[in-house]
Amino acid sequence: MSCTTLLVGKNASYDGSTMIARNDDSGANGFTPKKFIVISSKEQKRKYKTVLSHLEIDLPDHPMSYTAMPNAVKGKGIWAASGINEENIAMTATETITSNPRVLGADPLVEYDQENNIPGGIGEEDIVYIVLPYIHSAREGVERLGQAIREICYL
Repeated sequence: MSCTTLLVGKNASYDGSTMIARNDDSGANGFTPKKFIVISSKEQKRKYKTVLSHLEIDLPDHPMSYTAMPNAVKGKGIWAASGINEENIAMTATETITSNPRVLGADPLVEYDQENNIPGGIGEEDIVYIVLPYIHSAREGVERLGQAIREICYL
């Protein structure tokens, strides 16, 4: 089964809760265990280093606390499948890495060049960590990710 997410907003739940139901595939015949973590605003690092693409990103000051569902096993990236921040904003960001060729042509996955030690770009594994602690709406999430991509393009 492919990655699937169901988001329930506070206006759609009986008690005003925000909920996420999420499954996370791991390729053929595999399973990558996840864990549930809470990252307080004090624990959020101000410099983020991607695992897969070796890119370093400076993060803004004043993050919010948030939850995330990263891989429980280290080494293959962080892959925080989903989370909810203290403003009750929910997001998921691991749905697209195997996009069709037309989508990749418009927005290619920039991979790490190990031979020349050239960092890659922002990948699915990174988006929750660099976006969710800083947004108050879905629109701000799109704007925050766009800003981060613009910033790394000019490194």
